[in-house]
Amino acid sequence: MGKYLFKISTKLKDEIKDPQGQVVEKISKRLKISDEINVRVGKYYEIIIFASSLDEAKMMIKKVAENILSNPIVELYTILSFEEII
Repeated sequence: MGKYLFKISTKLKDEIKDPQGQVVEKISKRLKISDEINVRVGKYYEIIIFASSLDEAKMMIKKVAENILSNPIVELYTILSFEEII
């Protein structure tokens, strides 16, 4: 049985309004950090999965990302990296 580390991020789809991102943009402008800034707020996850193969682990993490971590109607997920760990 292998042990696999996945790093995943989720964020709102581009066409969905991001209120948290807009707050960061407004504060950035108010503090004169940048007049032109576009912020999208998301979440970052590190998940360890135990599986018999990397292919099985990828299948499992895809189910986790699609059914638990993100709402596919308004969010996107990205698997940033994966590796077998000891």
